[in-house]
Amino acid sequence: MDQIGHWMKREVVSVTPDATLREVAALILEKRVGTLPVVDNGGTLVGTVSITDIVKMFLPDFVAVMDEIDFVHDFGNLENASVEDRQRAKRLHVSDVMEEPVAMEEDAGLVHALSVMEKHNLRDLIVIREGKLVGIASQVDIGRAFLTEFTKETGPLYT
Repeated sequence: MDQIGHWMKREVVSVTPDATLREVAALILEKRVGTLPVVDNGGTLVGTVSITDIVKMFLPDFVAVMDEIDFVHDFGNLENASVEDRQRAKRLHVSDVMEEPVAMEEDAGLVHALSVMEKHNLRDLIVIREGKLVGIASQVDIGRAFLTEFTKETGPLYT
């Protein structure tokens, strides 16, 4: 049971590269997910798009390059995306913003999967079988796996 495939979610919401960002945003809101695998018509993983990728489009450029943005006390009008940003986002598709996918085969070990997530700063890890999407595992899913084994070895945490 120490393989990622045993702990992943099998019902995965995905999108195709030609989906619009508006469609992706609606899907993220409806399904309450943060990462969407991008698959071609054959189900092969070709990329990822996340809520962070979309939200970053509306951040002013200077926010992305500042190391310590927390010193600003009031962002005022910067809190709302400009009309230009909204119009630009309406014209974009997933293929315009998707990132290279980071994925693991379903038989990968949990420690290996967690180390890949840490290395790439991921909250969700896409799981594949021979390049095809089969699941997704979050940090919480992997944490549950470790805690399950921990509680089996040591007995109940409470008495």
